[in-house]
Amino acid sequence: MELLTSEDFNNTRIQPEWTAMDYLLEVVRVDQEKMQEQTFMNEKKNGRLKRKRRIQEENSKNKRPITSYPPKPLIPEGLKQHIVENMGGSNCVLVIQKQLFFSDVNPQASRLLIPFSQVESREFLNESEVERLKNKEAIQACLVEPSMEETEINFKWWDMRKNSMYVITTSWNSIVKNNRLKVEDIVQLWSFRVDSTLCFALQKL
Repeated sequence: MELLTSEDFNNTRIQPEWTAMDYLLEVVRVDQEKMQEQTFMNEKKNGRLKRKRRIQEENSKNKRPITSYPPKPLIPEGLKQHIVENMGGSNCVLVIQKQLFFSDVNPQASRLLIPFSQVESREFLNESEVERLKNKEAIQACLVEPSMEETEINFKWWDMRKNSMYVITTSWNSIVKNNRLKVEDIVQLWSFRVDSTLCFALQKL
């Protein structure tokens, strides 16, 4: 496990009113984010090694390797109906399915991290939106909460020391509170379009 460095705190915004406890909580938050990313990469690496060993064992028995793929997640019917019939939306794309960590529900952080390495597909953004995000411009978008309420959020791109992430900010604390989101909850973030405008929907599994 790597130790924290000053570069890990590049996106930390220190507030003048912070106490010693606030600084400690921020260190814990950054450490958990780093540990989450390292855990994901280790699991991904271990998964590749296991698949490689399995294929080698099958080849040694003169068996044709069988490749199986997990079923592609489907958008819940109730959410899809709301997007299509009530909002006139289309082109639903799963952005990420993730387990929430303390850093995702910490009210002092007030944002949802979406690591690039865990994103299901980046095709939900068009070229213009990618350029805006790379230029550090936030995209204002509508997010449909699990409660089906519609909330305005900011969608951003953060460059970390080793990794880049999408981030949802603005109103995130109220989304967490209104939908009783907590550590270890599994959520899906879907994107869709209303006309050509980017929108999102959050589903709690």
